[in-house]
Amino acid sequence: MKKLTLAISALAAAFGATAAKADVSVSGSGSAAYIAPAGSGADAKLNVGQFVSFGLSTTTASGMTISGGMGLSNTITTNAGQAVSGGQSLTFATGGATITVGDVEAADTPGSVGGVVGGQVGDNGGLNSDVGSGFADDDGLGVAFSTAVGSSTLSFTYVGNDDVDTLGAINADGSNALMSAGISMPLGGMTVSVGVADSDTGESASGASLSTSIGGGTLVVGYSQQTLKTAEKSTAVAYTFKTDAASGKTTVAATNGDLDVDGDTTVMGATYTMALDADTTIKLGYQNAKDADDDSTSQFDASISRALGGGASVFLDLRNLSGDAQTSGSAVAVGTNVSF
Repeated sequence: MKKLTLAISALAAAFGATAAKADVSVSGSGSAAYIAPAGSGADAKLNVGQFVSFGLSTTTASGMTISGGMGLSNTITTNAGQAVSGGQSLTFATGGATITVGDVEAADTPGSVGGVVGGQVGDNGGLNSDVGSGFADDDGLGVAFSTAVGSSTLSFTYVGNDDVDTLGAINADGSNALMSAGISMPLGGMTVSVGVADSDTGESASGASLSTSIGGGTLVVGYSQQTLKTAEKSTAVAYTFKTDAASGKTTVAATNGDLDVDGDTTVMGATYTMALDADTTIKLGYQNAKDADDDSTSQFDASISRALGGGASVFLDLRNLSGDAQTSGSAVAVGTNVSF
């Protein structure tokens, strides 16, 4: 990461304060892979994408850190998918607490674990479950808060309007508000995380996960229950792609677009991560999901990566999906990830 230090003494003087430190950080990432997607007769794919992130931060005279950022990407999820992301929130950190204002995302699938593969398989592997999960819309204009409480971490997110990101009415007629809250705490040699979420639409979720060290690696097990409404389901797509402006990571999350009746979706899963040596890491994941339609799937993930130095690594990812799915089977990707 390269940093450029900018002097803003004139701006600080305009507000009658002493000069503060401001930083603009520039980082980037890239990925290239060969993909063997699932599906009978599916063509093999070659995929490449890059992301540049601009991080903005300053520290006030009182010690408060204010940060934001934007990114430029050629996403791996769409052919020639150039886009600008970020720039829709500001984060204020002081006294051990962090507050983000703007476009924030509620944690609507607490306790849902089991995925360990990267986007080259997770996004481009062609697998498509019939199990509906997650709120139809989980982000928008609002506030997110997190703080340390002793050895625990408490988080809370409130989305006042899920129809807008940077400008709009708070909880106005015709818009939906939602919230999520969670706490992560040590318990003996384990870490327990518990979360809940609720939406004005009548959708809700709760769940928990437990993390512990075992056999030289880390085991995480989790359970999530989501009460979903067909009236709120996404009819356009069954998946939502999101790119984080700071890390450049693109993730995919299933929505409840596959749901045909109101009811509960349950997700049970586990992951295991172990370092084979200083440069090689192996990850295994399993997840079973079932919705109110009685659609159910079992998903198995395996990933191995090896660092090459200089921010570069090579990886081999595999995902197998069985059960009720538009496209089931196995998808494999082999390639490289690079951090600049």
